[in-house]
Amino acid sequence: MNALVVKVCGLTRAEDVIGCAAAGADLVGCIFAAKSPRHVTPAQAAALPRTAAKRVGVFVEQTVPEILGIMDAAGLDLAQLHGEHSPDDCRAIGEGRAIRTFWPQRYPDVASLAAAMAAYAGTIRYALLDAGSAGGGHGRTLDWAALATLATPMPWLLAGGLGPDNVAEAVRAAKPHGVDLNSGVESSPGLKELTAVRRCLWTLKGKE
Repeated sequence: MNALVVKVCGLTRAEDVIGCAAAGADLVGCIFAAKSPRHVTPAQAAALPRTAAKRVGVFVEQTVPEILGIMDAAGLDLAQLHGEHSPDDCRAIGEGRAIRTFWPQRYPDVASLAAAMAAYAGTIRYALLDAGSAGGGHGRTLDWAALATLATPMPWLLAGGLGPDNVAEAVRAAKPHGVDLNSGVESSPGLKELTAVRRCLWTLKGKE
């Protein structure tokens, strides 16, 4: 499990960015969806400290030009797309710079989900599988066992209600290439509980 990619999303405070990176997170995310309780502005994101972790922006309603503008202003490495962005949109974000979200509950079976993901081959760095049927931050878990047979042309990250008490089980059952932590490691929306973050990273990577 040492090669597992770990992303912590919904960050709003400098101390949380530093703490998550120190714990071993590979990716740290900020949310630019106006309706999210974890929403930050490009200026707020730009002011957060740089660490060894790559910086990800989460976008829902923005167009590609808007996304690229925010990425530049906020100093982001990757864009995580939670809208209906097409393969061409992902390609326009730049090679290796897009994460595209998919919602397994939209599809009748794993094969249909895999086919939808395959259309994005070569356009995204990671796929992200989240609970619900749109948006994100629902705090619900997916059917992990059903995802174990998923065959995709790109690595994928598992999201949805993950925290220190269930993340190891989720990884064993679903066999993702990485995980995305958010509400399961918070004391309240946008405020990370670093003890929970460290517990997850210790479980997944043997780090504190």
